[in-house]
This record gives sequence, structure tokens and C-alpha cells, in this order.
Amino acid sequence: MNTQQLMCFVCVADRLNFTKAAEELFLSPPTVTHHIQTLEAELGTPLLIRNSKMVRLTEAGRGFYNDAREILAKIEIAQKKMHDAAHTAVRLFHIGCTSSTELQYLKPPLRALERQHPGFNPIVHMQDYFSLKKMFEAEQLDIMLCTRDMIHKLHNCEFHPVAEAGLYAVVAADSPLANKPTLHFADLQDQRLLTLHPKQVPFESSSRLRDWIIDHGLNHMDIHCESDRSGILLAECGYGVALFPEFYTQDLPDTLVRRPFEPDMGALTFGVACRKQGKDQYVKEFLAEFPTQR
Repeated sequence: MNTQQLMCFVCVADRLNFTKAAEELFLSPPTVTHHIQTLEAELGTPLLIRNSKMVRLTEAGRGFYNDAREILAKIEIAQKKMHDAAHTAVRLFHIGCTSSTELQYLKPPLRALERQHPGFNPIVHMQDYFSLKKMFEAEQLDIMLCTRDMIHKLHNCEFHPVAEAGLYAVVAADSPLANKPTLHFADLQDQRLLTLHPKQVPFESSSRLRDWIIDHGLNHMDIHCESDRSGILLAECGYGVALFPEFYTQDLPDTLVRRPFEPDMGALTFGVACRKQGKDQYVKEFLAEFPTQR
């Protein structure tokens, strides 16, 4: 496996067209085809399905696509690091988060560190909780955006709280539920629930909520959503009531409203996690610039 093969595969996967990919890479279509066939032979599985009318990724191809892009990105960063090594100190700064919604909180610290450190290179890893936990334990992350529940069992982990987030129910604006200022378990007893998959936000501290969601799902076709945005989309399309932490329910479309759900149950504490030992100046400056919402 080499970079040329990976570049050919990623370019074809992006364009779904061998001719256009070849033009972009300044190669001939047969050369692109050869590189991809060699890559498939090395991996022992087809990555693309192609005929005279279409090109599409196989299941294995979709899985390998992100890995290939990450490998190429790391190679590019490594090349840049070597090129700039004589002129400036390069620091790869790995940030983990579970949702694109969380990216907005990264703007202040990233802007500040970009101005202060020319060699600062942030890499954002958007993964599920279990993947981020493994990366953190393997010291592959400098910073992780998370809830307190997500990290309370992690070794050598330091948590910096940023905001308290209650649970909100996202309902259709024309629903009778929208007329209530606060919603409770009984209000949603006959509703289909749209909840985040536990791998995104584990509710370990609230057994009452967890048990209720499990019991509710036994009698309803509830949906575990892979992301907060997909849950909001399904709620907007009438598939049920989304039950999400507050910071995932902002900037809703006009057809949806949010209502506090069981406010007496307690809030999730959202914040930033880092290692207790080994914090360098970049981590300290990142934490100092991270926005706090009270």
C-alpha cells in the first residue's frame, strides 16, 4: 500500500468517476484503475463497484474511505512538519468530540492559539464516546469535549466544567405538547422517542432516566440516533420527540420548539477533559481560552 494508491482511491471515491479523478491527479484512467486494483488486491476485498454506467463504494470501501483520508492527512502533516522543522516548532494538537454541534466551542481557543503559535496544528477527531475513551487512554488526545459522566472512570483524567445542561424535549411547534412550559415522563408516555445512542452521551449518573428510556422502548418503536443533527431532522419530519441535552437543541427550525424535560432530575455537566499529568503550555492555554457558559 502506498500514497499513490490511497490518493487514487480517495479521489475516485470523492468524484465517483475514474476519468475526472485521473484528470485531477494528472494520471491516465488506466493508471488510476491499476492503482486501485492493486490496493484492493492487497486488502483482499473490493472497494468500488464500477461498470459502464456508474461507480459506487462497497461497504468495505465506505469503511476504508475515512481511514485512507486520515492516513493521507497524517502524511501531509508529517511532510509539513519536516519542512517547517528548521523554522518553527510544530505541535500536533489532538481534540476529540462526539458531535459537530460541539465544534462551535472550539473557535475561541483555536483562534487564540493560531495567533500565538505559528506551529500549532489542531486535529479534530469526531468519534463516538467509546472510541474517544480508547484514544484518550492511549494518550492520542490532548483535549476531549465531554460530559462529566463520560470520563469519571478514566485514569489520569482532569475535568474542567464549562456549562450545566438540562434535558430538553424537542417537539413540533403545532403539537399540543408545545403548549406546556415543562414536560414530564407522563407527557411522553405515548410518544415515540428519539434519543442519542449511549455511545454518544452515556447517561450513567441518571439511572431513573436510563431505566425509563429502556422501559419506554419495550413498548414503542423508539429510535437511537447516531448524531444530534439526525435526531433533530427526524423530529422535524414527524418521527417522534427528540430528548437531548440542552446544548444539542439550539438553533432549531421554526417548525420545532424545545421544552425542559423533568428539570428536577438534574443536569449534565459539560466540559473539557485533559490528562492530570503532562499538560504542556498548549493545553494550558487552550483551557484558559475555552468559553465558560454559566
